Amino acid sequence: MRRLVVLALALASLTLAGCTAAPTDASPSVSPSGDISTITIGGSDTLAPSLEFTPGLTYAQEQSKVVWDGDGEYLQDGQPLLLDIYGASLDDGTTLINTYDGLPRSFLLAPEVVGEELYKTLLDVRVGARVLVVAPPSFGSDTEEPPIAMVIDVLPDHAVGTDVAPNPDLPTVTRARSGEPSVEIPQGDPPTDLQVATLIQGSGAQVKDGSYLTVQYTAWYWAKGKDKDGAWKKGDVMESSWPVDTAPFELQIGSGQVIRGLDEGLLDQTAGSQVMLVVPPSYGYADKGTLVFVVDILDVWNPEGSS
Repeated sequence: MRRLVVLALALASLTLAGCTAAPTDASPSVSPSGDISTITIGGSDTLAPSLEFTPGLTYAQEQSKVVWDGDGEYLQDGQPLLLDIYGASLDDGTTLINTYDGLPRSFLLAPEVVGEELYKTLLDVRVGARVLVVAPPSFGSDTEEPPIAMVIDVLPDHAVGTDVAPNPDLPTVTRARSGEPSVEIPQGDPPTDLQVATLIQGSGAQVKDGSYLTVQYTAWYWAKGKDKDGAWKKGDVMESSWPVDTAPFELQIGSGQVIRGLDEGLLDQTAGSQVMLVVPPSYGYADKGTLVFVVDILDVWNPEGSS
């Protein structure tokens, strides 16, 4: 599992924390002042939005505004964030970051991570919100970054959809307020074939061969056992992406990156869904016995050409 860092590398030059405004120049050559209210968000030929603005204006301070609020849960200080971000230079419109045509980025909602201005704005919105942010130029020892505008969509960090009636023969799943699942594994021998049960039916993009996914997941042992790494009890967690200092997991279906049970079991599911998979050793790990996975599919990106 990769650890959540303060800022994703691609955002290093875009962080709103510590941006320094351009020096004041009272000469007649100073560019006219710009304001966030003059920037318009439009559509494009891809999944990303577009930005319409007058290039070359001077932006003296950080600004943000809520384009629309969401209808999910209110954001809380310190919680994990999953964000789609489109950012462009306000000098010439050059795209600096675009996660819409790809996978979203994960952060923590803290001022030292996302910057004071964005932090204050996000504390007043709910999941599903769209925010527009403007940052003035930033100056380093030998670099000058242009003023930027970013469209930021707040995505759910757990499954969101319609509950599906559970299969009584499979483990029982309960969910904490945060969405994190736990399981109760039934008595008896596990099934010998891969079992797939949709617990929450999402309404997003469908998973295909070649799809890129962002997921939250936990895997539990069906029965006690041991291998070269140690012993475990029935119901122990083998691994999980849910701890707050761990980012959601990213994978590509059909690439051989993950075990056969996940590659096959997540096909045809949809973004927003929660799926339980009972994975026998032949579909997973021969030395770990049967595993129970609960997977929240947060985002699905189907690149051109995926089947």
